[in-house]
Amino acid sequence: MEKSRRGGSRGKRPAIIALAVILFLAAAFYLPPGRSIVAACREDALMLKLVRASGAEFESVNITGWVRADESAGDPEALAERAAEQLGILLPGHKTEKWQNQYACGAKVEGAVTGGRTVSVLGQALLQPEGERVSHLMISLDGMDNGEALFYRQKVYKTLGAFGRQSHVALTYRGKIESGLSREELLACAEKIMELAGAPVREKTVKDNLVSLTGFSPLFSGGMTYAGKEVNLNVALRSSPAEHVTYVYVATPVIFTEY
Repeated sequence: MEKSRRGGSRGKRPAIIALAVILFLAAAFYLPPGRSIVAACREDALMLKLVRASGAEFESVNITGWVRADESAGDPEALAERAAEQLGILLPGHKTEKWQNQYACGAKVEGAVTGGRTVSVLGQALLQPEGERVSHLMISLDGMDNGEALFYRQKVYKTLGAFGRQSHVALTYRGKIESGLSREELLACAEKIMELAGAPVREKTVKDNLVSLTGFSPLFSGGMTYAGKEVNLNVALRSSPAEHVTYVYVATPVIFTEY
């Protein structure tokens, strides 16, 4: 009898463990942090798909975040160094680059995260005509792979949230096509990517060897107002005659890095 009870107890354990896993996954999916992670993973997969739809090979991700800092944030140097410390890049012997003119002043701290990826933190204060000072904080990480981008995106959001209430984080996925496309091919390729994302074009720039399209896709969360219009997807292609290649940029909500 005792042996039978022990056998029955062992038989129930896998079912209990399976139920616990199901409940954990359900909670992770429905609670806000879990939903945020699921959404970020889905958007990452979509960004990679859009880059590759152009025929490009994925290269890296740039993360750039910015926020209007609270009045208690302090001067630009203190703001930049506090944010760098929170990111974990404020190393002994670091250098802070400072600048000032009659309209604004600022300070920049540069460092690196695991893997040697470059990080820059910029604190800036604009001097208003009324004498009021408006401060902003910007964080930029370059050369990330898409797996790292998911982690550092949340870290940048958290850091910005400690200094202001309305933060924005832009992700720009970059790829390269091993041939130089013509202007007509650049436009056709950019339009194809926008169509694949279900994003009607709201802004278009065609200049020399560069095409940039901006729109709003229901497949991405959030967005921002740009030129008076709500947007959350920016696609740009730039051909390089000297290198005989074409660079592809897919960003949400907009490209916030040099291209």
